[in-house]
Parts: sequence; structure tokens; C-alpha cells
Amino acid sequence: MFKDIKVIFFDMGNTLLHFHYGKSDEEKDDIGLRLLADYLKEFNEEITLNEIKSDFYDKWMEIMPLRKKLLIEFPIDDYLNGFLHKYNVKLSHSECIKAINLFYTEYKKQLYFENDIVEILRCIKLKGYKIGVISNTCYYEEVIKDCFKIAKIDNLIDYYTFSYYLRILKPNKEIFKVALGKANVCPRESIMVGDNIEADIKPALELGINTVWFNKNNIENKTRTIPDIEIAKISEICNYI
Repeated sequence: MFKDIKVIFFDMGNTLLHFHYGKSDEEKDDIGLRLLADYLKEFNEEITLNEIKSDFYDKWMEIMPLRKKLLIEFPIDDYLNGFLHKYNVKLSHSECIKAINLFYTEYKKQLYFENDIVEILRCIKLKGYKIGVISNTCYYEEVIKDCFKIAKIDNLIDYYTFSYYLRILKPNKEIFKVALGKANVCPRESIMVGDNIEADIKPALELGINTVWFNKNNIENKTRTIPDIEIAKISEICNYI
């Protein structure tokens, strides 16, 4: 049993929410690009779907490996407005958010989450704990927060800490420090629950945060990082608090 805990932090993707169910990511992106094209044509009718794909989407996808290598986030509005420059179009920040929200439509439609996730988080709240989210995301947090509304758990989350606006990714420990600051707790008063040993568990342990490894697929831990607790179902967290 953990003691003196005030807040429980969760990873998002593959822990609380699952984004890769249903259609393939390629199919989802294709639908999103068509919706994005319809929106951008409101600013200039000469904008074509093929150009959006080759001059914005493909270039954005090219930096994804670099993003993970350098552990930094790239501003997507720079890429979007960089593409639109030749059409004499510059989207405002809110318009960029709307554009990417449209692109992300199919991911949100096919979002998967455990049937009992609401009850699990309510159980945590009823026991007196705050709940936070610490997650990497290459898109605006305004877009990603909609996913929590779809899962009907947004009202159960007290603190969100996403990588996009911070421009840093887990396992950079600074993102965990920001989350601790938002919750106004010290490391030993918190728990980090995540599915990734390297990105979630290792940096948390190094900071003195209690850790729970969500090992849904029962994979072998071949690292030297040993989580405090290992669980196969998110509901099991209630057994340790």
C-alpha cells in the first residue's frame, strides 16, 4: 500500500485512452485530410487535397522520428502556415486549433477506453485523491482534451500536463516537475501510472515519484528499471491506495 499520497498521475495513450483501434491510422489520416481540405478551402479555393498532403502532412510526418529522438515538440502551426503562405493565407492560433481538430476527427470517433474507466476514476476521487494526466502529444492540448470529454472523464481530471506547449517530451523529467508543480505536491506524495517503462516509470522513479507499471499485455521487463507495483488492469490501482 502507498502512503501519504495526494495525487495520482496517469499517462494518456495506451493507459487511460486508446487511439489506435478501428480503422488504421492511415485511413483516419486520409479522412482527416479531406476534412482539413474542406476547411482550408474556405480561405482559398485554390488549395488542393494533394498539396495539403505533400506540402503539409508529409513534411509534418517526416519530423515525427526527430521529435522522439530529440524529445522536443515542434509547433504544428508553423508547418501549417508555412504551407499556406504561398496562398497568402495565415491562420490565427484558434483557426489552427480548429484545423487540427478537424484533422483529428476520426481518431476521436474511434477512441477506445475501458468500460469501467469512469467508475475507476470516481473510486480514486472518492478516496480523496486528485487525478492528473502527464502525456506526450504532438497536437494542441485543446484538441486532445476533447478526447477526455468523449470518454466522459474530463470532469474527473484535476491537472493536465501535455508536452505540446511545453515543447518537451517524456522521458524528460522536466515535464514531471511541471506536473508536480501544478498539483503542488512533492514526488513522494504522488504516483505515476503508465504503460511505458522508459517514458513513464524510469523518470518518475528518478524523481522519487511512486510508480505503477500498467502492463496490460504481460510483457517481460528487460530493463533495469523496477516499478514499485505492476498491474494488468487499471482497476487494480484501487487495491494499492
